Amino acid sequence: MEISEMLAKLTLEEKVSLLSGQDFWSTTPLPSIGLRSMVVSDGPSGVRGPIWDERDPSLSLPSATAIASTWDTELLKEVGRVMAFEARRKGVDVVLGPTINLHRSPLGGRHFECFSEDPYLSGKLAAGFVQGIQAKGVGATLKHYVANDSETDRYTLNAVVSEKTLRELYLKAFEIAIEESKPWLVMSAYNSVNGPTMTENPLLDEPLKGEWKFDGVVISDWTAVRTTVDAGNASNDLAMPGPYTPWGAALVAAVNKGKVSMAAIDAKVERLLLMAQRVGGFGPAPKPENLSDEFIQDFARKASAAGAVLLKNSDALPLAKEVSIAVIGGHASAGREQGGGSATVVPVEVITPLAGINAASKAIISYALGVEADSKLTRFSARNAINTMTKKPGMQIEAFDENGVLIHSEERYAGQLNWMAIDWVFRTKSLKVSLTYTPDEDGKHQFGVGYVGPVTITQDGAKILDTDVLPDNDDIGGAVLNPPEARVDRELKKGVATELVFEFQTGGLDIPVIACNVGFKTPIGTLQQEREKAVAIAKTSDVSVVFVGTTPAIESEGFDRTDLKLPEGQDELVKAVAAVSKKTIVVINAGSPILMPWKNDVDAIVLTWFPGQQMGNAIADILFGDAEPGGRLPTTWPDKESDLPVRDVTPVNGILEYREGSDIGYRAWIKSGNKPAFAFGYGLGYTTWKKELLSNEWNNGLNLEVSVRNSGSRSGSDVVQIYGAPASDLTNKKLLGFAKVFASAGEKKSVNISIAAHSFDFWESGWVRKSGSWKIWIASSALDESLSVNVEVQ
Repeated sequence: MEISEMLAKLTLEEKVSLLSGQDFWSTTPLPSIGLRSMVVSDGPSGVRGPIWDERDPSLSLPSATAIASTWDTELLKEVGRVMAFEARRKGVDVVLGPTINLHRSPLGGRHFECFSEDPYLSGKLAAGFVQGIQAKGVGATLKHYVANDSETDRYTLNAVVSEKTLRELYLKAFEIAIEESKPWLVMSAYNSVNGPTMTENPLLDEPLKGEWKFDGVVISDWTAVRTTVDAGNASNDLAMPGPYTPWGAALVAAVNKGKVSMAAIDAKVERLLLMAQRVGGFGPAPKPENLSDEFIQDFARKASAAGAVLLKNSDALPLAKEVSIAVIGGHASAGREQGGGSATVVPVEVITPLAGINAASKAIISYALGVEADSKLTRFSARNAINTMTKKPGMQIEAFDENGVLIHSEERYAGQLNWMAIDWVFRTKSLKVSLTYTPDEDGKHQFGVGYVGPVTITQDGAKILDTDVLPDNDDIGGAVLNPPEARVDRELKKGVATELVFEFQTGGLDIPVIACNVGFKTPIGTLQQEREKAVAIAKTSDVSVVFVGTTPAIESEGFDRTDLKLPEGQDELVKAVAAVSKKTIVVINAGSPILMPWKNDVDAIVLTWFPGQQMGNAIADILFGDAEPGGRLPTTWPDKESDLPVRDVTPVNGILEYREGSDIGYRAWIKSGNKPAFAFGYGLGYTTWKKELLSNEWNNGLNLEVSVRNSGSRSGSDVVQIYGAPASDLTNKKLLGFAKVFASAGEKKSVNISIAAHSFDFWESGWVRKSGSWKIWIASSALDESLSVNVEVQ
């Protein structure tokens, strides 16, 4: 049946029913036209599916900043293919990703979830990602449209951005991705831009649906549709989650009263039906492609190594497998494979760096904690808790109604607990988690919860905590995804079991969600004591590998960072180890830039970002030379925080002014003359490269032919980066093109890069060509000016 025929059959009530979700993660079905419910799922770095816990685990791929560091659009297509496989395996029709907001400031809390500070690189990589997913019949969603580049007051802030800045930067990333990959969805953001909230903003019409001819669905971010009439008349098509949105019966009434046009309703429904056709929504959910687990794990491992960036190497890497190694730092034994928030998935297993190094090395490996990787509670799981009722690994969950009647019970195996808009959740007034814990050592332990609302903890029948946990801020998403903690200290004896009951009173979130964590902390020494243990093993080893990184408390969805420093004790740990070690290698496990006051004191620095569940194996591959760190920075890393071009991510009286205009990232660094620690596009490898410009020609665009020779002794990869600026203003430099090159030792390759004529346009109330003389750099970073040519732009 044609869409026009289906539309003609539907009543107003049926049409409007399609415009709100059926529940948290699915759309409303309509059996009269054969339309099933379609499932959507968060998925920038892995597809979670409707169940967000250990019962339905997911593949955890490297974060967006890690994948972006590959500068490899073909790899992004393969990432999309694997994501589509995961989606279909979990019954998901639409992946809510990729995120292509820009790195306006490294202080942005979701920096790790976005590709780059540059719109061209972001758009190109997003296009590859989308092409890979949609080639397998799964919808991809570009988000968050638009200027949703920081977290503080994200639901309510008004981003005041000039038209020139929007067009040249923040909209440009979406424009490139839409024109090159034709995504089936775009997600409207929470924030307002220049007044109207994005679910009602004219930018949904122009340039999105008009100039760019986007024919897909505009899906709201969760709860971002706030009005009936204004949002109903605007170009947001689908309000999520459902069924309780401002639309429904209220929107039907508004149409009947002439406040919302039937044409607006029909336009939304047409797009939803087209999306359904594209994802197979008029038949059974399609089956996944036949990809083996071995293929998936191998791909995750290779993608992780491909995105790692070698920032420094004074002949320290790669390591021989026979050297003795001191592995130091909490991030080695409990690294962060992914960022926090809605991008989080629950993998079956994470290979820690310590495990990966142990498996690959042929020598003695010593380990010292040095500094904890995460100050937050370690969640109870089947590895460390026994269900008090069943005596099996895990814990027992019991939900009670307002009369204290048991209405739901289930066995669980991990202490991160989330239930969203399920029938029994609406009726639950209290929730109990029961387990038995047996400590492995004597000393002061902590038991605690992550939650918003009243909670008690009972140990062996005695109440040890009774408190009302308050939210850290007004961000309800943060309260669900990263709830504040309450703890109590307890002295325990090794081997002596203790029974624990955690009881939560519901209602603290004002939404039909129960989100709580139960966890513990084991005894550790002071920072000085743990640092001394690390120094001791560093002295007796051939090389020290120190792992540092951020924690969920400072880098996650729901809040912005206050500074770029590593958590307490990590800088001091690196300096102390470097002072005594024969050779010191630092591995950075962070999703966004950090300061490195010790960078001149160490022999090598490897940036792994958040590298996914195969992180340990990939890091071992890099350290021992079985894989090359193939990454180049997609964002500038500062040397000093005071040099940051944009530090203002906090709205004032609800307004966040983008005063810097287009001067973000490398554009601003070049104009300021300040020198960053590491430039945009920078990255080393285990081989060396020579570039030569063979030819350049203008033919309705610039065509370049570049010779690239691997002048080193092993195979590797490089990125040819093309930057340009008008000769009249050489500081007005921007990325125009790039190409990923793979070559064996001594091999020479010819690379052709075509740059469209419109790449030389600037926005002046419309796109205007900057004709005349331009300087073009064939470079290895935004600051590399060793090879250039002057061209005439027509």
